[in-house]
Amino acid sequence: MRTIEEIVEEVKSFSPQERLRLMEAIDRFDREESVADEVQLVALDMFLALAGTAETTDMDVSSDKYRHLAEIYSDHHELP
Repeated sequence: MRTIEEIVEEVKSFSPQERLRLMEAIDRFDREESVADEVQLVALDMFLALAGTAETTDMDVSSDKYRHLAEIYSDHHELP
């Protein structure tokens, strides 16, 4: 991998048109990266907006944990 200094030295030998093309390519890269970051942030915002909104009629341990815990800690349960 070349160092930044080596790349800068090489760019100094470019013609003005080549430098312009390089600057435009870097600018496009920055914009594409910026758009990708924005898309990720929007997706995250949408995902977080949905957090806690799902409902279910199924009963599981977490939805009725106190009943399950009471059964476990009661003196009337069977030991393995």
